[in-house]
Amino acid sequence: MCEFDRSWVKWVEPAFLLWKPEDPDYERPPYMTRTRKDKPRYSPEKELAIMTKQVNASDGFDINYSYFRCIFNYHRAMLDGHNFTGDSETTDEDFLKRLALGSLEDRNAKDGTEYEFVKIVKANFHFAGAFMFLITFEVKDPYDDKIKPFQARVLHAGNVVTEYVFCRPKPNQGVEYIGIKKDVKKQK
Repeated sequence: MCEFDRSWVKWVEPAFLLWKPEDPDYERPPYMTRTRKDKPRYSPEKELAIMTKQVNASDGFDINYSYFRCIFNYHRAMLDGHNFTGDSETTDEDFLKRLALGSLEDRNAKDGTEYEFVKIVKANFHFAGAFMFLITFEVKDPYDDKIKPFQARVLHAGNVVTEYVFCRPKPNQGVEYIGIKKDVKKQK
């Protein structure tokens, strides 16, 4: 059996332009606030530069779609949508929660931590041989019982594959992550 190099799943997918508003196949996604009728703020080339900067700065997790009229390979997952729901989920938020929980359970098992899932905050996705989900969610740190932001990158293709690429504290938040309960000893 042939082994494949799977390191590509850790790469940040470069942003690229799919459609401009004047293209015949253009369909504005529901997460976009700007329409064809809006006067363009930026050229498609400038929008691509903005998208590229945001993707590179956040590994694709934090994208402000309000700048764009063009459609790129990165998309916002609509939490109340029904694009990815399986038999056990009623909304895409339920589906993303399942992926985030699996990723968090995997991290907790590997690191000996006890972070508790709280809620999905947002998610982006792009296609990479399957769907690559970039999920931002909140966890409760058992050390101080504070809610803290986490991120997970999950490769998912229906019933074929679900790969938890990584699960991490959201970088650059100025928050300390411990992940285990304080060892409180009784004083005499």
